[in-house]
Order: sequence, then structure tokens, then C-alpha cells
Amino acid sequence: MGGFSSNETMPQVVVLAGGLGTRLGEISERTPKSLVEVGGRPMLSHILEWVSSQGCSRALVLTGHLGENFEGFEHEGIELSFFRESVPLGTGGALWNARDLLEDVFLLLWGDDLHMVNYHALLEAHAGSGCEMTMTVTRENDSFNLEYGRGRVLRYDKEGSKPEGLNGYEAGTSVIEKTVLERHGMDGSWSWEGVVYQSMAGSIAAHLDDAPFWDMGTPERLVQLQRFLEER
Repeated sequence: MGGFSSNETMPQVVVLAGGLGTRLGEISERTPKSLVEVGGRPMLSHILEWVSSQGCSRALVLTGHLGENFEGFEHEGIELSFFRESVPLGTGGALWNARDLLEDVFLLLWGDDLHMVNYHALLEAHAGSGCEMTMTVTRENDSFNLEYGRGRVLRYDKEGSKPEGLNGYEAGTSVIEKTVLERHGMDGSWSWEGVVYQSMAGSIAAHLDDAPFWDMGTPERLVQLQRFLEER
């Protein structure tokens, strides 16, 4: 466990970009969430700009809904590849479907989140954690979906159904060792959060980073992100 050494080159980045984006309404009917323009550029461009600034040079984008729209997409300084699911597989199914393309250790990002996490600090924390997975946790969110303590994610509650004790929010950036996927993976559609986070509660390392966190999952949040990018 803790198979990544902080002295190694930066790992592969994997971006989950296959969601339907139903909460965005008409905005995502013809455009995948990750390609919705915000601040004059697609969301994916903002994500990859931060990825590149942190020294990462390889990214795999997992697409689905309107995946053909990603054709020809490039980002300077990033060796970019795409893998499209033919039917909706959920977050876990998308990763399992692309398992042959994943490196032994990778950074997992969500294609509708922008969190300017210090990757070097995250990887350093992972290397010293003794865990197969390290999740970035933020307290800078208007709701919480997890409980962390003693350096571990103790409980994950996506819907906040049992809010007592929740004190952090998953910030959309994790270090994953491929052994996690190999152990939990299955064919068909399934949720990475619902399966892996639940079964590994207590053994996922928690890395706190309170840098501004932006989720463009709703029109209101998209406006907030637009404002943030304009003010940078």
C-alpha cells in the first residue's frame, strides 16, 4: 500500500466525464458537462490547465454522453487520450471499462469539479499514509458528505441522510492505486462512490485541502464558478 513514491514522476490523471448533466437542464442537452464553456473556455480546459501547472503530463478522459463532441480536443502540454463507453456505466463502471488503460497509480478527477489542490502535497500524503487510496477533503463547501478523523475517511454519506458527525466534503481529487479497482471492479453499471467509498470507509486516507472548490453541477453553481474565474 502507499505504492506511489513522492520522488517518482507525476502520475496519470483520469477524468470522469461521462455523466448526463441532467441538473444543468438545456445547457447540457447538446454539450457534455466537461465541455460547457465557463469563463470563455470549456470546463475541461480549466481542469487540464491546473493539471498541467502541477506537473502532470498524461491524462485519460472517460466519456459517454455526447462523447463525439470531444473529438479534436487538445490541451497544450498534456498527452491526452479519450475512452468512450457505449452505454451508461456509472462512475465505477466507467473506470472498470477502461481498466486496461489505467496506470498502477493514478489521480482521479471529476469532469465537472474544479479544485486547485496542491498535487505534490496530496501525493506526499498518500506516500506516507500506508493506504491504497487518498481522498482530498475540503471544509469549504455549503454541505458535507463525509466524516473524517485521525487521518482517515470514516464515513461517506453522499446524500447527507445521516448528517450528524459529517465534517467534510469530497473535493473531487483522489490518489487511487489500481489494486482498489481490481478488487472492487465488476461488469455493468455501478457507482464508484457507492461501492468503494462505502466498503473502504476507515481505510481511505483523508488529505485536507481547503483551496476553493467548485462544482458546476447546477446552473447556480455554474454562475458562481464563472464569477470566480472572472475575478482571478
